[in-house]
Amino acid sequence: MKPKIISFGEIIWDVYESESLIGGAGLNFAAHCLRCGADSFLFSAVGRDELGIKAESIISDFNVDRRFIKSSDKTTGKCIVKLDEKGVPDFNVLDDTAFDNITVSDADICEVNKIGFDALYFGTLIQRSPVSRSTLKELCKRCSFKEIVCDVNLRKNCYDADSAKFCLENATILKISQEEEPLLRELKLYFANSDSPEKLAAAISGRYPQIKYIIFTLGENGSFVYCAKSKKDFQVAAKRVAVASTVGAGDSFIAAWITAYLSGVSIEESTKLASELSGFVVSRAEAIPDYTMTGGVLNEKI
Repeated sequence: MKPKIISFGEIIWDVYESESLIGGAGLNFAAHCLRCGADSFLFSAVGRDELGIKAESIISDFNVDRRFIKSSDKTTGKCIVKLDEKGVPDFNVLDDTAFDNITVSDADICEVNKIGFDALYFGTLIQRSPVSRSTLKELCKRCSFKEIVCDVNLRKNCYDADSAKFCLENATILKISQEEEPLLRELKLYFANSDSPEKLAAAISGRYPQIKYIIFTLGENGSFVYCAKSKKDFQVAAKRVAVASTVGAGDSFIAAWITAYLSGVSIEESTKLASELSGFVVSRAEAIPDYTMTGGVLNEKI
């Protein structure tokens, strides 16, 4: 059976100098899960504006389930993106938008429990406002998930110690990028006397014992995975590609990883598939290029 995965996260229009593209970690993750073979659902909100209408149409085209996407009086999320010479983005996410004001009803809770999700995904950005943070806590408290996947995604001015701590305290699968990790230590969420992935993973695992796997993405140096139960770890090399944009690369990595893992694929093979997909994504300008991944084979649609 296909894994059932629900993403609680943002729908944002990324506004570049020359164009606007739909994105947001929550949506990117959900779309990539669908293309990797999962039954994918998105719990979010859009405004009753032109961008909101367009967003719902695009999400429908992705075939991501929209039943938990709310209609809000707030404007649809928007982020001003600037890329440096290496394609690395700088984000300015506008405040008090639809995804900051996601609500939940008793009917939603019942429906989530009825569906029976294999995994819930979220990060820190979706927690930046009291309304959406409260809704996320309700989902975690009142619903049951086999795994909780957290990609902390520390965006400038869009996180705090509480949102990061909520990720670390609830995750069973935790993903952190090499750039983000020092920021977590600055927040004093755990202590480590080494910068090595092995020592950092052991420190995090010791502080948060519910975490099963810790994944560090290391940019051009690939990725590192630590198993808390066995205390074993391994590293997978990055796929060498010409970088067009790193937007969406981390979202695609964790989407491919969790979909493969929930489908019964080994941890090492799941990580190799995730590395292959994220390499493909950074070689394209779009955060969600047109492809499918079936049986461990990535097929680009031209």
